[in-house]
Amino acid sequence: MTETRKLPFLPAALGADLRLTATERRIADHLAGVWAEIPLVSAAEIAQDLGVNPSSVTRFAQTLGYRGYPDLQRAVRLDLRARHAPAPLPAESQAAAHWARELAVFQALAALPEEPLDRVTDRLAAARRVWVTGARGSAPAAAYAAHLWRGVRPDVHLLGADASAEPERWLDAGPGDVLVAFTVRRYAQGTARLVQALTARGVPLVLVTDSPAAPGARQAAEVLVLPTPGLGNTATDATEGRFVPLAAPASLTALLAAKLVGRVGTARVEAAERELGEQDVFTY
Repeated sequence: MTETRKLPFLPAALGADLRLTATERRIADHLAGVWAEIPLVSAAEIAQDLGVNPSSVTRFAQTLGYRGYPDLQRAVRLDLRARHAPAPLPAESQAAAHWARELAVFQALAALPEEPLDRVTDRLAAARRVWVTGARGSAPAAAYAAHLWRGVRPDVHLLGADASAEPERWLDAGPGDVLVAFTVRRYAQGTARLVQALTARGVPLVLVTDSPAAPGARQAAEVLVLPTPGLGNTATDATEGRFVPLAAPASLTALLAAKLVGRVGTARVEAAERELGEQDVFTY
């Protein structure tokens, strides 16, 4: 069976249409839905998701004109990089355009259901240790979360972009802990590797991201999809051409910290205040 289908990752030299077999059609539909994840996912993982042989994924890439799946991954990576060059704001009112985008994001945040936020807070409160990670543009969000949550409960550990190559930093991780990973496009391979390493050790994952198809979403116990600046300001809008927005994850982090205080009390916060004494007037 064949079908004519337009593919976003089709080499320009081949034109816009191809005739695909039924298996190739399934692979094409799947890859079109997880476009930004392709550079981080192996052909074997895609085959496992679809219940096909890995060689079918390789042949599909060759049908598109690539030598194999790694060449397709490189092409997607280059395309994603090209799309993420910072886009200029309208010249007539740059500030107004920027703040309008930010306000729209917070309006969408206010519509998020409270139940998943409470579930994440319960995990943060009950965990033996909390591991927090984020790379590249997501690193400041992870650092802020670790800073706030560390003030409310003990054993909150920040893992940077290089943590996957330094296993001695997370060798104690295991069941009873929780990993909170911040990741937005462009997704970082270091975060994906660390997620894989800790979830393999039985650590449940809370993923804070901009897309339900982000790397790690399939392994996550909880996925918090934050709205990002875009044409429709919905969770699935692309962030191409924009800097990584931090207002939404920072605000979410503060909300979770406030909820966490409600679960574990203020003893740790008050103890920190006493230790600071007169060193600092405002601690947070």
